[in-house]
Amino acid sequence: LWREARAAAGVNHPNICQVFDVGEDGDDLFIAMELLSGEPLSTRLARGSLTVNEVCTTALAVLGALEALHTRGLVHRDLKPSNIFLTPHGVKLVDFGLAVASAAGDTGETMARVTAAGAVVGTPHYMAPEQIRGEAIDERTDVFAMGAVLVEMATGRTPFGGPTSIDVLHAALHGEPRL
Repeated sequence: LWREARAAAGVNHPNICQVFDVGEDGDDLFIAMELLSGEPLSTRLARGSLTVNEVCTTALAVLGALEALHTRGLVHRDLKPSNIFLTPHGVKLVDFGLAVASAAGDTGETMARVTAAGAVVGTPHYMAPEQIRGEAIDERTDVFAMGAVLVEMATGRTPFGGPTSIDVLHAALHGEPRL
């Protein structure tokens, strides 16, 4: 929780959900963040693919949020439709629980790695090959995930599929995207 709050609070951007406070109440930890009205992109996608205008508007907003994260040396690592929130006033990137400092550079504010070397974390349908292999990640990891989200927004399905998570990961490593 502390890691997620520090990652989100460290970046101020109109397309990133704002964190106001982090604290403890007895044994409970909490994050006080911007109240969002609307729905996650995953809920919207359950009703079908987006129009070209919706795809472009949403993608540009998320890419702007990613640019702000990447400029601070952070990688989201779990970019997926359920972490993209559609509001009446625009798009917000949420859930920074897996965010880490990029392997490509150190901003002087490097966050402690919370996963062991070689550990695989993320959501299979959106994971980049280096993330699947447990290798060092950088900004390109989020760009790959954004590409997968773009395909899903435009077509209504993820670019790599299969009946199990292992099949999805194998398809991302060795298959061709289904467009």
